[in-house]
Amino acid sequence: MATTVRVEDKVHAMLVELAKEEHRPIGQVIEEAIERYRREKFWQGVTEDLERLRADPAAWKDYQDEIAFLEGGSMDGLENEPPYFTPEEEEEIRARARARTEGR
Repeated sequence: MATTVRVEDKVHAMLVELAKEEHRPIGQVIEEAIERYRREKFWQGVTEDLERLRADPAAWKDYQDEIAFLEGGSMDGLENEPPYFTPEEEEEIRARARARTEGR
């Protein structure tokens, strides 16, 4: 099912230009943009949650203790499991972590 969405002429022109450059339908360009925005909002929320956690020394210590405990866990039997994140997602996570540490 297709739905019409009203956008400003300027936005439509940008979508047409991007679609032509990428040789894709406008719908695919919009879909990818929305997915990227959704992921950005998700990671922004994660970052904000971690910042709030770090602002509370007791909660941050509890979190660090829990992480230390879990890091000692056994991975027996999981060697052949597929990775949790795609390589692209892993790189995005690493890039965000680098950006946070470089910003300090």
